[in-house]
Amino acid sequence: MRKEKCGELPSRESVGGQKERRLVCLTALLATATFLCACSPQQYYTRADRETYGVLFAAERNVENVSPADVDIENTKKVDLSKYKANGTSAEYLGEMASFERGAKVLSLDEALEASVSYGREYLTRKESVFLNALDLTLARFELSPMFRADAGVVRASDSRSVELEEGFTELVAENTFSRTQSASVDWLLATGARLSADFTQDFLRIMSGNQSINESDLAVSLVQPLLQGGGTTVTLETLTQAERDLLYDLRAFADFRRSYIVSIVTDYYNVLQARDRVQNSYVAYQGFVESVEREEAFAEEDRRTQTELGQLRQAALQSESRWIDAIRLYQGLLDEFKITLGLPVDKKFILDEGELERLKIEQPGLSREEAVEVALVTRPDLATAVDIVEDAERHIEVAKNGLLPGLDVAVDYRAVSNPDDTTPAINWDRRRWATSLDVRAPLDRKAERNIYRATFVSLNRAERAKDLSFDEARLDIYSDWRALEQTGRNFEIAVQGVSLAARRLEEQQLLAELGKGDARDLVDSQNDLVEAQNQRTATVIDHTLARLRLWRDMGILYINEDGSWVEKLKNEPR
Repeated sequence: MRKEKCGELPSRESVGGQKERRLVCLTALLATATFLCACSPQQYYTRADRETYGVLFAAERNVENVSPADVDIENTKKVDLSKYKANGTSAEYLGEMASFERGAKVLSLDEALEASVSYGREYLTRKESVFLNALDLTLARFELSPMFRADAGVVRASDSRSVELEEGFTELVAENTFSRTQSASVDWLLATGARLSADFTQDFLRIMSGNQSINESDLAVSLVQPLLQGGGTTVTLETLTQAERDLLYDLRAFADFRRSYIVSIVTDYYNVLQARDRVQNSYVAYQGFVESVEREEAFAEEDRRTQTELGQLRQAALQSESRWIDAIRLYQGLLDEFKITLGLPVDKKFILDEGELERLKIEQPGLSREEAVEVALVTRPDLATAVDIVEDAERHIEVAKNGLLPGLDVAVDYRAVSNPDDTTPAINWDRRRWATSLDVRAPLDRKAERNIYRATFVSLNRAERAKDLSFDEARLDIYSDWRALEQTGRNFEIAVQGVSLAARRLEEQQLLAELGKGDARDLVDSQNDLVEAQNQRTATVIDHTLARLRLWRDMGILYINEDGSWVEKLKNEPR
């Protein structure tokens, strides 16, 4: 007969052990919950912003025309239409579009510039790119700081087995155990290339039935210092150094981008106004043709005009009407595209301030071309970056040269452990071990390192050529801007004379037509020439203004304020 027993009633000691285990589990759960609450996503978000902005604000001090507000991506504004004044009039020359402009918000140039840096998608995206580069730099810095890590694990186990008491009789015996493993470590890469590591591990085991416990603790510390390959601050800090310089270059590029961006916004603004001005000129010309046709029809009824001459005027009137309609459609399209550029709702009604065209005038730069070149070579951020990139290439040669050296590392290890079967979580500092070692690596294969070293000289040559090219292109930019400034200034003078001559010709032809002596073809040509001259006068004054802005931009002296307005630094004239 085989008799099997399924254990005994739980003893007072086992009940106490269960309570202890529950207390341990509850404590672990509370600690976990506290940890998760302490490290909420919002806190990670806040810490990342604090550290990243600290990096940005420190770097922007070395870059002209970039302020903390310029790189603050949290300073994004929502579109507020209430601050813009409403249009209370309508322009007859816009035809059906005149009703659209009633009540539309009017944007001055300053307001458009402010909107472009507040809502412009391209501008905000570029600003976010600078932030992300600074965020990457925080990780590069973190890799050279002490890195801490903590791990813990708890295991509750029950091991059941049959024990033969005597022949034919067995008993089912269960052994309940509780174990806990926890460790903490730190790893630190020092600026000299040395790596310091420390690790503390503790293993705890308790046998519930006998209330026996075993505690094992281990502390290990290691320090490894490369003496040749991989040693020294230049090699160790290369990644961080390059990351910091890359952020500096990015901020300089952002400063250049802001100048170019504002010039592009001003260009688009005046292009829209120029299109509107064409609409007005085309409308005036069309009305002139309508009046001429009515007058010539009256003359034709009196046999004072031939049908051929009347037909010419009618055809010219139709063509003029078509040009007027096309000008309206072009103006509408440019205005809608400009809304998207500014980041404004395209379904909302906006118009631009016509008075901005009237305020334009021809201004000379006030310095010579050679002086402009000298200023550009000193102030332009991209030229400073080109010089710094050459320094980077020279530093890369030194880093690659270190890779050709043999490996020679000196290491110091220390370890202390607890006593065997110790029941208390304590380390016996007498049970320690010291070790010092010297590791020599002299591999015969250096082809990869050789190629890297040789390639750095090629990179240096390229960097030097790129620097020379950057300086030559800067000079070329100034030369081109100067020619454009002179050309547009002269073109404006010609356009003004052209408007005066065309207006006088049209007046003469209209007077002759009223007397019944004019020629239809001459009247058509004079009317079209006046429209063309008026359009040319508007275009040239805009072109001259933009050429002057591009000159300031390429000289590196067009300073952009937080609200998008600009200051030309040589004269300190606010816009």
